[in-house]
Amino acid sequence: MGKFKKLRELAKAKEEKMEVDSGEEEGTATDEETSEDEWMTVEEKAEEKKRALLWTNRERVLVLCSRGADVRTRHLMNDIKVLLPHAKGDSKLDRQKSLVVINEIAEMKNCTKVLYFESRKHKDVYLWMSNVDNGPSVKFLVHNMHTMMEMKLSGNCLKASRPILSFDSRFDEEPHLTLIKHALMQVFAYSSINK
Repeated sequence: MGKFKKLRELAKAKEEKMEVDSGEEEGTATDEETSEDEWMTVEEKAEEKKRALLWTNRERVLVLCSRGADVRTRHLMNDIKVLLPHAKGDSKLDRQKSLVVINEIAEMKNCTKVLYFESRKHKDVYLWMSNVDNGPSVKFLVHNMHTMMEMKLSGNCLKASRPILSFDSRFDEEPHLTLIKHALMQVFAYSSINK
């Protein structure tokens, strides 16, 4: 939390500087302004600019499932939450509620994307991937679920790592595949500076 404390102190210093500037006439330099400029070194100014860039792309993904989901689906959902550093989980959603409620839950959790695992009759599992704002929703049928424990990936070598997304050239030719490509990129792609 030390980094955030520094940012708060810098913000307070800027506010004080703005108050001093607004109280005086333009074109007159004061001792406080020069001392404050000396106080901020070149490294601190560079760090401040870097911090401003770091917070520009904070996308969050809400991951949740429906009630009645089997164990494998819940384990897959938990594995996705572990692998995606920008994922937030939520409790199970009742089947009686409509899918519009998911957007409200995502807005309360400050999430912009949603991964929703819908189980039907304990057999079929569907994955809804959507953009909360105005974006498209894509529905996938999930086959062959394998959890990390089944594949003997018990370590955390992939935890919070960035996935590599590669697409065939066909994804650029057909419009519906281009839409799916962009939806997958928005959900799974994670910037290297947002750690």
